[in-house]
Amino acid sequence: MSFFDLQLDVELIQGLADNNFVDATQVQREAVPTILEGGDLLASAPTGSGKTLAFVLPALQHILDTSDDPSNSPRVLILSPTRDLALQTQNTLTQVASLTEIRSSLFVGGTPYGNQQAALESGLDIMVATPGRLLELLQREWVDLSLINFFIVDEADRMMDMGFIDDLLAINKQLPKTRQTLMFSATLEKQALGNLAKQLLNDEAKTLQLAAPRAVAAKLTEKVYFADNDEHKAALLEGLLKQPNIEQALVFVGSRKQVDVWVAAIRKHGYQCDGLHGELPQGARTARVKRMRRGHTKVLVATDIAARGLDMLKVSHVINLSLPIKGDIYVHRAGRCGRGDRPGQVWSIVDALDFANLGRIERYTQNKIKRAKLEGLEPKKPEPKVLKK
Repeated sequence: MSFFDLQLDVELIQGLADNNFVDATQVQREAVPTILEGGDLLASAPTGSGKTLAFVLPALQHILDTSDDPSNSPRVLILSPTRDLALQTQNTLTQVASLTEIRSSLFVGGTPYGNQQAALESGLDIMVATPGRLLELLQREWVDLSLINFFIVDEADRMMDMGFIDDLLAINKQLPKTRQTLMFSATLEKQALGNLAKQLLNDEAKTLQLAAPRAVAAKLTEKVYFADNDEHKAALLEGLLKQPNIEQALVFVGSRKQVDVWVAAIRKHGYQCDGLHGELPQGARTARVKRMRRGHTKVLVATDIAARGLDMLKVSHVINLSLPIKGDIYVHRAGRCGRGDRPGQVWSIVDALDFANLGRIERYTQNKIKRAKLEGLEPKKPEPKVLKK
């Protein structure tokens, strides 16, 4: 199905075409018509399925359909759990709405208040924000939410994981009771998410649930390299980065401190390397992502929170220096490489601390990942037995 079949205004169709959006994904095909009918929606779809466009398009169409409203206060509010996801949403809005006069702006922490105050004073239609910064603006009485009639909560499950439930409920109290509300999430399995939905959505809300992939894409090659200790892990990473055909690599670690440690180690070997984590100022994060996308950076070391929403076409390899506890996060990491029609490699360097996580991932994906060795860097310890239950 093409976007033309979704009954969108011609300006949006052209904006999509200008940015190489041609065919609607499943979540877009199913969510957009439902949202345009005007009801509340609780939608679940995996990362990378096209959720952002699934709510951006109806939001833009809503503004076009109510363009006779003369107010300068926002009518659409989109909440994201992280600055990077909010920025991705704002970029998508800007791309698709390039042929319209729709005004949208980004309100996130780590950026100057002055610019955000100026954007509010000049007027806007769509506000994209993180919960913390929006509450700060409300406390300063800089923003008026009384005209919001289209409210979107993106990555609702991640909102809960990051402790934003109280913030969401506080913001909800500032919004009009009569409005259309959408909640998008990677999963609907958590009971707390259902409780939150009951407080945000009306009783007639529809539910859309698309199954998350339980395995990485077939075009990606997975390998596990066992490490005896931290020194061995560092040597394996150096050896892997020397392998041919690495255009760019995204290296995943478990914490901000690990980002700094591994960036320093990788730079010592002569690679252009940057780090990305949630405590970086927004300007620094944006600059580092741009350097990576422009090909100036060979290796980017990141935590999961910082890497959510990253879409970098030239990333050919994902390297896990620590494995996540949950299998779906591993699948999400893998999906950061081999974008478009490109192949990709997913390499995991596993030490004793990650044996249990490897077992969880293989049970989740129902796939035993290929064991591999680097010549001269073979592990001295035997391969551990990964628990099957």
